[in-house]
Amino acid sequence: MCNYMVLSFFIYFSMLFTIGIYFYTSNKSQSDFSLANRSLNFWLTAISAQASDMSDWLFMAYPGLIFASGLTNIWIAVGLVFFMFLTWQFIAPEIRIQTEQLKAITLSEFFEKKYKDKNNNIRILSGIFCLYFFIFYIAAGLVGLGRVFELAFEIDYQTGILIGLFVSVIYTLLGGLLAIAWSDLFQGIFLLICIILVPSFATTKLGGLAHLIQSVKVFGPTYTSIWPQEGIISTIFAILSWGIGYFGQPHILINFMGIDNPNNLKKSKLIGCTWQILALSSAIFVGIVGKVMLFPTLANSELVFIVMVKQLFTPFIAGFILCAILAATISTMNTQALISSSLITNDLYLPMLKTNVSESHKVLFSRIAILIIPVLSLFLAWHENISVLKLVLYAWSGLGSCFGPLVILSLYSRLLNRQGVLAGLITGGLTAIIWPMLATTIPTLVAGFIANGIIALLISKLTKK
Repeated sequence: MCNYMVLSFFIYFSMLFTIGIYFYTSNKSQSDFSLANRSLNFWLTAISAQASDMSDWLFMAYPGLIFASGLTNIWIAVGLVFFMFLTWQFIAPEIRIQTEQLKAITLSEFFEKKYKDKNNNIRILSGIFCLYFFIFYIAAGLVGLGRVFELAFEIDYQTGILIGLFVSVIYTLLGGLLAIAWSDLFQGIFLLICIILVPSFATTKLGGLAHLIQSVKVFGPTYTSIWPQEGIISTIFAILSWGIGYFGQPHILINFMGIDNPNNLKKSKLIGCTWQILALSSAIFVGIVGKVMLFPTLANSELVFIVMVKQLFTPFIAGFILCAILAATISTMNTQALISSSLITNDLYLPMLKTNVSESHKVLFSRIAILIIPVLSLFLAWHENISVLKLVLYAWSGLGSCFGPLVILSLYSRLLNRQGVLAGLITGGLTAIIWPMLATTIPTLVAGFIANGIIALLISKLTKK
């Protein structure tokens, strides 16, 4: 293992631990721990929401997809930018206002209180589905961490996963959402700089942009065309298969719920969308430059960024840049671990007690609960021959199918009722689980999203008093 890379890794994660320790004493209640007492400023909200979104998908899965399958995949980025803008514009302000009015700190608690579910069925069911899909999402992060440690730091894959799990959980356990938000601000800016820097530097090494364009043409129109051979329907599916998922991602929505003032969301929207456009454009650039640099020697396309960095930079600089992958991964994992903790505590543990407990007891149990889902994800990620892209897509589709239509309807429609929410949850969740097993070209998220919305409205109408 290169000592310079180890040094850069040590410096980087020392900063994260410092942030977690600093905010340890700030958490006096569960609202402090889970929502930072709704005190995040617009910069923190903007960068944290976007950094929580991307994970190692930004550095590994998406550039790998561009590397392997060509420029038709830019429509995924188009869909993500468009629907994230809609989420900032229409979902963020309303969910911030309505969750505060109902004193809800999780999405499932919001549904329960809004639709007066006294039996806790909505809270428990939505909590179970959310935790199930988070197992796969966090597993994707662990796979990415294991591969970074294995290739960059020459640590075996399983040991790398354990180190990554420890680092990502420990400062979340200490500092809660405040620690996550401040670390995400630092990590979000850092990873954006890195993902812009690497393909730009590589292009210079290859002889400039004109030479890069000529080199890419060698791979033929199948690779360079942005239009799928399957036609317009395939393009629409590419846009929708990821984009509409934003409406139902709890680890992104929590950042909107934690902002200090709903009026500041306009500033956050501008910052966040700018960050996202730059990050996704650069990820596409990584895949294109990597194709020219590393084809056909690269066996695993998801390693394109890591291999490029090791070839282009000195070990110390490479170590810091590769920490950007760790930053992207951890910024997503720790938010998901925090939400999992809130779900286990708020939606499963406390309803079972049926007695009031102190805020300090809630915070203590929340810290313990942070470990549960990441440890389950560890078993799923333990074997190396698993795709980051497939894991993220499965989890993203599941969460979007379960919650996306219900979030929209609960914020903007009076047609939904308690029975409709329950029916929608079951329909969306089961569709997301079963659909990937079927031989169909319709994306899971599209099928689950539509099925959820239709069934939720239909059952609401049939059970309307």
